[in-house]
Amino acid sequence: MRNPLKFGAASAALLIGSVAGATAQDADMRQFEGTELDMLYAEISFIPGLRELLPDFEEMTGITVNIETLSEGAARQKAQIESATGSGAFDIVGIQSGNLPLYAENGWVVPVEDYFESEFADPEQLALDDFIPSTLQAMSYDDTQYCLPFFAATVILYYQIDKFEEAGITEPPSTFDELLEVAGKVGTPDVPALALRGSPPSTAGNIWIFNVFMLGEGGKYFADFPDDMTPTVDTPEVQKALELFTTLKQDYTPDGSVNFVFDDVVTAMQQGNVVMAIEGAPLAGRILDPEQSRVAGNLGFAVVPGGPAGPKPAFAAHGLCISASSDNPEAAYMFLEWALSQKTMIEVSQNSTYLATPRTSIWENETFNEKYNFDYGGGSFLDAYQSSLEVAPPDYYPPTPIWQLVSDRMGQAVQSVEIGQSSAAEALADAQEGITEILEDEGYLP
Repeated sequence: MRNPLKFGAASAALLIGSVAGATAQDADMRQFEGTELDMLYAEISFIPGLRELLPDFEEMTGITVNIETLSEGAARQKAQIESATGSGAFDIVGIQSGNLPLYAENGWVVPVEDYFESEFADPEQLALDDFIPSTLQAMSYDDTQYCLPFFAATVILYYQIDKFEEAGITEPPSTFDELLEVAGKVGTPDVPALALRGSPPSTAGNIWIFNVFMLGEGGKYFADFPDDMTPTVDTPEVQKALELFTTLKQDYTPDGSVNFVFDDVVTAMQQGNVVMAIEGAPLAGRILDPEQSRVAGNLGFAVVPGGPAGPKPAFAAHGLCISASSDNPEAAYMFLEWALSQKTMIEVSQNSTYLATPRTSIWENETFNEKYNFDYGGGSFLDAYQSSLEVAPPDYYPPTPIWQLVSDRMGQAVQSVEIGQSSAAEALADAQEGITEILEDEGYLP
């Protein structure tokens, strides 16, 4: 079993050094002219802006790229089915870092590092040392760089400044106790205190937010990952986290929030229908879209509150990978280098609301900062975003091929408590039993 922290600074330095030492070739940019590439992923903020630039890539290389997008859950399901059957329907697939072990273990994707020193590679365009190390780590498995990141995801606390001022609150809550206290002061029947995801009951839904509370209380999924995979989801720490999450959802969120997906949270915050939201930092561009937002100019930003273990903001990277069943892996790699280059990412950030860049140089770019460093008197957005990335656990989702099965089971438990079907203790006891069975069936436990 892989150690999730094994790919550290030394490994990264070796990998980056090998690429930096390669000699850039005057490669024939049109050597794959006439090739058609197909790509599949979710319609997240990077993709629409990238799609606008595809004519530039086709003009430069003669390669046509078709991008199919679905909802995150549907895209994940389709990508896994196509990969498992080896259909060859897609040359490039996008995946979230929590799913990489499944793809790597099954041989569904080709390591991108296999092409770093190829004759058509351009190390200067790749600029591997410009990526935030944690995002490269998230797209690696067993010390192998399988994919390249394009999206550094974490969550922050958004809040309406004037509502806080009216309630006499001068600072955003930094602990779970303070969050409950603030929620009781700022919420009204017309404008509830908080918006949180509730659906789907899985990694992409309630678990993305619930883990903030579970890890913050000191809970964990396994006894000593990856050496001891005994489940530990029925401990007092996890129960306390679930009771807190349920209290917030039942007492301080809008009606129907059990079914809230991230779009619902974004809309609630964007329209000023809630006072606070814990949601993805990359979604700030949508929340503050000047053509739609009712809170632009009135929003504060902060690292999420924490418990005894401190703040534990969500963390995941999204990356692009070369399908093992692609007939055109070389052309696919050429596209990845271009699509994830500094130049392309800057252009995408300017022609869309994409701001979740994994490239350090872009965070320091003046044009990027002019557009996205929102500060309305409640703290700098980019400071909150970067601070969250700094404290977010790199193994927020344990890097194991069975994570999806485990998180889906846990998501069902969380939802059952939220809708009043079970108590926290009952739901977690059932989850402990169910996850144990999954681990036994998959050979992780005797």
